[in-house]
Order: sequence, then C-alpha cells, then structure tokens
Amino acid sequence: MPLKTKIECPSCHQDLTIKRGGKCPNCGIAISAHVARMRARERRIEQTVAIIGSILVLALFLTTTGVSLGLIEGAAVYAAVGAVMFFVARKTFS
Repeated sequence: MPLKTKIECPSCHQDLTIKRGGKCPNCGIAISAHVARMRARERRIEQTVAIIGSILVLALFLTTTGVSLGLIEGAAVYAAVGAVMFFVARKTFS
C-alpha cells in the first residue's frame, strides 16, 4: 500500500493540495516540473520497496519450506517480515 506524501512548494514551502494550472496557489510560481520530479521519486521508492519486499518474501518461503515450522512460527515470521517492510517504507518516505 503506497504511503501518501505531501508535496511542498519549492518557493514558499506550503503544502500543495490543489495544483491548478501548474502554479502554486499561494505564491504563483510554476511548479509542474517540481511535482513531476517528486512523483517520479515516489514511484522509484515504491518500486524499490516492492522489490525488496518480494525478495524477502521469496527468501522467507525458501527458508521455511525446508524446515518444518508450525503454523504459529510461520505466521510470526511473516509478521516480522511485514513489520520490517512497513518500517523501511516509513523511513524512506519521511
């Protein structure tokens, strides 16, 4: 699930909630290129987190198939991997 980040105006540092006409509603400077860069950055971060998460889940699957883990231990391991990915995503976007 992607985390929603706020994009700030590079000039007045106000949150851009409405971006009509490619200009900042507060100071009026052109922000189209800035918003495009920020969205591209977010997309790269989301793709990186998705790849790392997929590798971790695959490694977890390969590790636990050879070992006879019970239902509780398997669920605990999957929860731990999910928690790691959540915190990686939070630190990346903040």
